Amino acid sequence: MSGRWRYGWLFPLVLAIGLGGLSAWLGRISQVDIEEAVLNPNEPQYSMEGIDGKRFDAQGRLKENLSAERAWQLPKSDDVVFEEPRLSLYDGGQLIYKVESKDARYNTDARTVQFEHNVVLTKSADARRPAGVLKTSSLTINTQTETAETKAPVEYRYGESHGTANGLVYDHKKGLLNLPSRVKAIIYDPKNL
Repeated sequence: MSGRWRYGWLFPLVLAIGLGGLSAWLGRISQVDIEEAVLNPNEPQYSMEGIDGKRFDAQGRLKENLSAERAWQLPKSDDVVFEEPRLSLYDGGQLIYKVESKDARYNTDARTVQFEHNVVLTKSADARRPAGVLKTSSLTINTQTETAETKAPVEYRYGESHGTANGLVYDHKKGLLNLPSRVKAIIYDPKNL
């Protein structure tokens, strides 16, 4: 009886040792050594051509449409660079304004677009405000607050009014165009036309 008891515990012990050894061996051969490659900070991490991105509001209506010939992002940068960008902003599915330029940078954290070189902002007419066109060399659009701002010289047409100025701040929600300095303008009151 003592011989039977001795062999009764030997099989589970050998099986446990064998399975432990097999687990250790499988763990060792299945380990993948990952070597992180350092990216060149002057070369794009991502590059895209012919892009067309859309963002929708909570009701599923088009809110923003950003398209460009080419875009790229450098490593460790929050800015996406665009060539020939076109940004259209909508409210309730209706076009508010669109901006086009030669180059632009979109900051993914601040959700602002910095348009550069031959910037043209076109504002559609609505029930309360006339159509408008603005031309400048640089313009920053905040897509969250629906504001546009520049310190560069601008040429504008807003309804029948037109002129030039050094810099501007436009707030779409308030319908306010602020021209801070060196303004030359012909202003028409749309109520008197």
